[in-house]
Amino acid sequence: MIRRLLVLLVAFSPFFVVAQDFGASVDVGLVASQLDGDRYGGYHKFGFSFGASVNHLLVSDVIGARLGLRYVRKGSHQEATETTPFYKSELHYAELPLTAFYRWHKFDFDASMALGYLIKAKEDTDGYGLREPNVDFNKFEISSFVGMRYNIFESLWVQACIGYSVLPVRKHHAAQDGRRVSGQHNNLIIIGMSYDIK
Repeated sequence: MIRRLLVLLVAFSPFFVVAQDFGASVDVGLVASQLDGDRYGGYHKFGFSFGASVNHLLVSDVIGARLGLRYVRKGSHQEATETTPFYKSELHYAELPLTAFYRWHKFDFDASMALGYLIKAKEDTDGYGLREPNVDFNKFEISSFVGMRYNIFESLWVQACIGYSVLPVRKHHAAQDGRRVSGQHNNLIIIGMSYDIK
């Protein structure tokens, strides 16, 4: 599947390279995530992301578009307490985000839609190790992101974004109540750095 995503990235690249303002970037980030609908709260699952993108400015060096390919590790984590059992999920995604951004001085403000493919999913419901999930996660995910970048010097940026699954990534466990009918959703924060390649 990663090969297919790479093919898509290459296929769309000519759209970006026709303009004089073509550029590319690589990025890395730390991820704090939770799985909304799993009965636990808080961004207690930590992971990472890395990827690359191509972009160019479309309107007056202010409005631009970016197409990327990245790996993101998401999931959920809850230590056992007197009132809650242990829980952990590990979700590994390859994502193809399409981003529109607005450039103002040293800032980029952006909004994205991303198609994600679930490479691997593991779950631990009792503290005895990760296993295959009791309820399968969907292989594909559609997510929305909003964020910003700040150019600290030359080609180096710091960036942050928040993301949320537009559609559920899986149904609730049968043991859960029916108050939420939309299923479980990935909810994450990414903080990282990006380097522009001219």
